[in-house]
Amino acid sequence: MIKLKERNHTIDAFRVLAIFGVVAIHIKNDTSNAALIGNFFTPLSVPFFYIVSLLYFIIGLKSVGDNVVKKTFHKTFYRIVLPYLIWTVIYVLLRVIKAQLIGAESGIVFWRAFFYGESAVQLYFIPYLLSMQAIILSLYLLFKGNVKNKFYGITLLISTALFLKISIVNNCFGNSIGFVLIGIPSYISFAFLSTLFLSNRINIKTVCIGATIIAVIVALIENKIDLTISDYSALSPLLAFGLLLMGIGLYDSIRLPLVLTSATYGVYLAHILILEGFEFIIDKAQIILNYGFFEKLLLTVFIFGISIILLLLIRKYSLLRIFLLGEK
Repeated sequence: MIKLKERNHTIDAFRVLAIFGVVAIHIKNDTSNAALIGNFFTPLSVPFFYIVSLLYFIIGLKSVGDNVVKKTFHKTFYRIVLPYLIWTVIYVLLRVIKAQLIGAESGIVFWRAFFYGESAVQLYFIPYLLSMQAIILSLYLLFKGNVKNKFYGITLLISTALFLKISIVNNCFGNSIGFVLIGIPSYISFAFLSTLFLSNRINIKTVCIGATIIAVIVALIENKIDLTISDYSALSPLLAFGLLLMGIGLYDSIRLPLVLTSATYGVYLAHILILEGFEFIIDKAQIILNYGFFEKLLLTVFIFGISIILLLLIRKYSLLRIFLLGEK
């Protein structure tokens, strides 16, 4: 695997597109045209975040050196787990408060909220991303580690399998038999495969391979061939893989402002807070909105923009930056 000189700005730009899509997916549709926006991003946005996150995780494992378990756990906890837990507390409190205000049950099952991301509609992504990272780390330890690390690898693999099994048995949001059998192996395999294409320069061949994969997947979707297995489409990981290859091949061809490319994780965590607040205000003001195509597009831009502003405010305070965004 080639050693990258720095982050690929084109991949970061594609991540901005993907997070914009995540915001759009969570906004209501009142017309079939409005639904087209969500339909466009649904098979792409979250799958792209999975595969890109796993790619960078693999790259990080290759460069971590000694004490791989300790260093990986430390980095993952402060970058991903800690913000996830803090935002989970925030969303749980908001749901409890909202339920009290309207005189209804919050519907929160606390162990599902904290372990499986059910406090807000978008947070399920993180436990399953961590599960895939755990599988990759366990495989790395089994093949590369000493006897002690191999024991850690086996323990981690068994723990992850149990975690996923509990999720399936309890029908937790974001998981299914199809995701475990098709999604997880596909994302991990494509992430490893992507490392073979890494480059520090533009590679038209890689771009063409990625574009061809995307074209084939789009053609299959247009012909209503979705290759669904146990309620999970095998096309989503392939589509994300194709886009990632295009990003790798178009090395640094697209550069967006750092304020956008550095904000994708923060926007992912925070945008539901902004959206729920907006809908609460609209409801209390008894304003009726028709979520047509252009209205939904404008609202997506608005929620995305306010989320960026919120992140800029958070970054002014070091403790908030650490706890809410996982940034030093």
